[in-house]
Amino acid sequence: MTRRHAEKNATRARQEVTGQPYQAALKDLRDERLAHREGVIDQAPWAPADDGPVPSELSGLVRYHSYAICRYLNDAIHRARYTGLPFYDWQRMTLYHLTDALEHLSLLIGTVTAYLQEQHVAPGRIRSHLQVGNDNAVKAFITPSALSHLAGLTGKTVAEDRSGIWHDVGASIAGGTGWACPEREDALEVALAALYGNYPDDEQAFDNLPAPLKERALALNELLRPFTEPESTK
Repeated sequence: MTRRHAEKNATRARQEVTGQPYQAALKDLRDERLAHREGVIDQAPWAPADDGPVPSELSGLVRYHSYAICRYLNDAIHRARYTGLPFYDWQRMTLYHLTDALEHLSLLIGTVTAYLQEQHVAPGRIRSHLQVGNDNAVKAFITPSALSHLAGLTGKTVAEDRSGIWHDVGASIAGGTGWACPEREDALEVALAALYGNYPDDEQAFDNLPAPLKERALALNELLRPFTEPESTK
């Protein structure tokens, strides 16, 4: 059962108990989950860097690496579809794809974490965000590649022997050119929103998207619905 279907089932169960409209039951369910999440977070004070909008370079960072991660996961999923592929080749190539995806995910986490540290976000808050219990676990994410990547992302120069490819990729992400490809990243965002957006039960599911992407997500959602709806609702 997907998270989307689990949420639908939980909302409908609440409807049966409370008699609420679907939208009201969904809102109450999400509010309760948010309150629970906030209740278990380490109550370290918020640093000033937590105020204001999300920096655009961080949004671009997440989009870039999410695209790469999904591309490698797609390769891993479809590796077994190749007709007559020997098991040795499957295991070799599948693990290549998965570890490539893991490299992007680890680098993404480490770069965001290093950024938060530079902005003097409280260590306890960072540990809470990373869901780890000590600072050594935090340090494990902040590799030399992550620091170089962050330097490129934020327009800083580093020693030539510490620059490397990830510094250049970071600079490309910040500029939306070169290694980055906003059009492909838009396509991924539309596809993921359509797949997981819980529309039409949640009519505001796509409201966070820019208008052109929302229009595309709504259109794609119609095409995906036969594949994503549980059998009982078809």
